[in-house]
Amino acid sequence: MSRNHRTLVFAGLCVLFGLGDTLVLAQVADSAIKDRVAQLVDRLSAPKVEAQDAAEKALIEMGAKALPHLPEKLQGPQSERLDRVRKALAEAAETTNTGASKITLIGKGIRLSEALQQLQSQSGNRITDMRESLGVDVTNPALDLDFKDITFFEAIDKLAEQAGLSVTAFTGDGSLGLMPLDMPLMPKESGYVIHTGPFRVTLKQIETVRDFATGTSSSNIQAEFAWEPRLRPMLLQLKPDLMEIVDDRGKKVEPDVMGESSDAALRPENPAIELNLNLKAPDRAAAKLAKLKIKGDLSIPAGLKIFKFPSLSKKDVTIKQGDISVTLGSADVDEETWKVNVSIAMPGNGPAFESYRQGLFNNRIWLQKADGSRFEHNGGFSNTASDGGKLSFEYLFVEAPGKISDYGLVYETPSKVIVIPVEFEFKDIPLP
Repeated sequence: MSRNHRTLVFAGLCVLFGLGDTLVLAQVADSAIKDRVAQLVDRLSAPKVEAQDAAEKALIEMGAKALPHLPEKLQGPQSERLDRVRKALAEAAETTNTGASKITLIGKGIRLSEALQQLQSQSGNRITDMRESLGVDVTNPALDLDFKDITFFEAIDKLAEQAGLSVTAFTGDGSLGLMPLDMPLMPKESGYVIHTGPFRVTLKQIETVRDFATGTSSSNIQAEFAWEPRLRPMLLQLKPDLMEIVDDRGKKVEPDVMGESSDAALRPENPAIELNLNLKAPDRAAAKLAKLKIKGDLSIPAGLKIFKFPSLSKKDVTIKQGDISVTLGSADVDEETWKVNVSIAMPGNGPAFESYRQGLFNNRIWLQKADGSRFEHNGGFSNTASDGGKLSFEYLFVEAPGKISDYGLVYETPSKVIVIPVEFEFKDIPLP
């Protein structure tokens, strides 16, 4: 079985066995956020001003995740506090930390489950323990940890190593997963791993092939490029002209990019992508690649906007925030499937818009009742129209309980797109 096929099979197994549990976990986590927001909103009307101040501060510290759960308005003088909270959270939603999340976790006898909660709360990255969903015994060992201001990927790799587990980005649900080391089809780490900012790059394989028909030789390097799930990137654009590849004799090795695209659209299901770099074959006298330096650009959403439609049964309703408008076209019932049509319009047709268009896979949509309970998007979607700066989609919801009139619609989309540089370098790679 080929390495690529093995990865696809593994990802498929993760979706098959783990996605249902993950949706439940996501709903539980969201319910906890909703309950906490409700508690703090109630305290905005507490008798003592000190308690009101503390509640306002706590709501703001929760960050943008609290924004969808705020009430539309409050009665009386506390409405001013709610307005301040909403404004602060909206500003937080417009800001994206493009650097590495930092983790500090020090102590003896810290349970694995507690450590995972700390990593998630300190970074904003989701981590899924996939052992139970795959029928594997779930242990919760006590660990002695000494993580002081280290990057998220360094922390999760060290944590997994101490717990006798491994980390996979191929979960099928947008999180990083914890797996047993001896799981079948689990890709083994190569030992060539780079932690750089919010990214982890793992060198997987290098091979050289000689084509007897043409008398030519070529090489291929396979690497896994993973990112912190919170970033939700849209597009990776490698720069072949800026690659630096040198063998151990000081001779340059040229990339072979004939007929290949250096752009890769990134999907949210797995926070990683397999990179395949084709090269001219190094000189046969070379024993190593002394340097392999790769540069590129990564397009990511810089903040999010949340559009809330009170009624799913109303058609052709448009909500505008800044330069972006979202239209709820219609919601139709086809047996047990609800088909919801949504259009998004934003200005411009340049590279930023193209990156945004590629990244619409990352947009989140869910159904929400008046009491705040929600039904997650659980079907597919299709791009139904593209006209200048306007894009239209049909989203499918399967077996949603109740009637369409029971729900409103919530749509989350990037407020703008920024491009950040990506650079990583491996040294002294043995040649086959």
